[in-house]
Amino acid sequence: MGPRPEPRRNGGAPGTVFGQRRCCTWTARTGITVAARSSGRRRQTELLTHYQAVDEAGRIAVLNEILRIDPVIGRLSRRTTGPLDVPRNGDDPLTVPAGERIDILLDHTNLDERTVGPRPQRIRPGRTMREGARSPGLSFGDGPHKCPGTHLALLETDIFLTSLFALPGLRMATPPTIGFIDGIASYELRHCVVEVDTVP
Repeated sequence: MGPRPEPRRNGGAPGTVFGQRRCCTWTARTGITVAARSSGRRRQTELLTHYQAVDEAGRIAVLNEILRIDPVIGRLSRRTTGPLDVPRNGDDPLTVPAGERIDILLDHTNLDERTVGPRPQRIRPGRTMREGARSPGLSFGDGPHKCPGTHLALLETDIFLTSLFALPGLRMATPPTIGFIDGIASYELRHCVVEVDTVP
């Protein structure tokens, strides 16, 4: 193995296939997440077995669930374009006036049982969600601000992971270092090293 490349500010390293855009850094992070989740505990091993056994639509459903639970961006900020009534439990709605900034905490919103159903912290591909809600929750945004690269990010992640998990003896040699990005309430993983067995 050669020298480790210096990471770039955008989260990628020269010569890597991930990290060129924020939504595409999820490819790398999800790969590491799935690899870590799939080595050890029985339920995590079952997740990898399931991922490898299903078709493309089934694999995308797994990725959507992982992204719902572990969104790349933890906080979205938006401004109201008009008065907005926000329901409150048992109380009158809270009215937010036009022009106010609202912070949406995606890692909490995506775990709301009223929207995503029971046991929201469990990975359940194809889970039944409330009418109007879609997997993976708000992880790619919604409405006019929804990420136009949603399908590309999911497909490239699936291609990357399918190829990665097909390699013999795949294992994590060096765990990643974790950094926090306060502006979007997120984290990024760097310097993870994986090894595979060489083919004779």
